[in-house]
Order: sequence, then C-alpha cells, then structure tokens
Amino acid sequence: MRTRVQRVQEHGQAIAEMGIVTLLFVLLTLGIVDFGRMLMVMNVVTHAARDGARTAALTSPADWPTSQGALVAEVQRQIATVTATPFTVTRNCTVLNGRPQASVEVQGNEPFLFRFVGLWGGDVTIDRTATFRYEGSQSNCP
Repeated sequence: MRTRVQRVQEHGQAIAEMGIVTLLFVLLTLGIVDFGRMLMVMNVVTHAARDGARTAALTSPADWPTSQGALVAEVQRQIATVTATPFTVTRNCTVLNGRPQASVEVQGNEPFLFRFVGLWGGDVTIDRTATFRYEGSQSNCP
C-alpha cells in the first residue's frame, strides 16, 4: 500500500516532466514558425527580383535611366508586404551575343523573429538576382 508521501512525490515528478515536454514543444513550434516565415520572405524576394528584371527587360534601354526609380520602388514595395527590413535593389545591363540583358539584384539581411541564445539567432543574408533578355530590337545598354 502506497503512503501519501509517495503519491505526492510521483505527482511532483509528473509536473516536472510535463514542464520539460512543454518547453521542448514550444521551442519546436517557434522554430517551425520562424523557418516557414524565412522561406516565405526568401520566396517573395526572389519573385520581386524576377518581376523587376522582367519589367526592365520590357523597357527600352534608352528609357532605363528614367525608369530606374520606379522599378526600384516597385521591387521594394513587393518586399515590404512581408518584411520591414530594408533591401537594396540594383539594376544592371549586360550584353550577351549582341543582345542586352536586364538584371535586378536584391540584397538584404532578414532577422529571425525568435532568437534563442545558443540554439539559433542572428540574420539570414538574402541575395537574389534575376536576368531577362531585352525583348526589343535595340542592342546596346545605356
């Protein structure tokens, strides 16, 4: 027959085990949320760079200097839908086989939402470049 002291000790052990399991479950859940959010931000940055390069490829190279601000603003607007972190947007023009190519490069650092010392933390560097061939008949870069 168990005494009252033995039952109280077993109850205390169960509470301690439940605390450990709950802590591990919360850490795992927060890690999954943070990882998923980081993948979403990377995906939006990739698509924003692609959309910017496509827009630049459809713009006449002679008009590139005047459309630079609008293109950068649109790419940054798309990125701002998922993060407040500033990203730098650079548009370039290169010539390959006599045809100009428009490329847009997006760079920035995105911080993790949950920073646990010793487990993970810091920022993730996101660097995406998209390149499209210019669709018109002009064959020089500005």
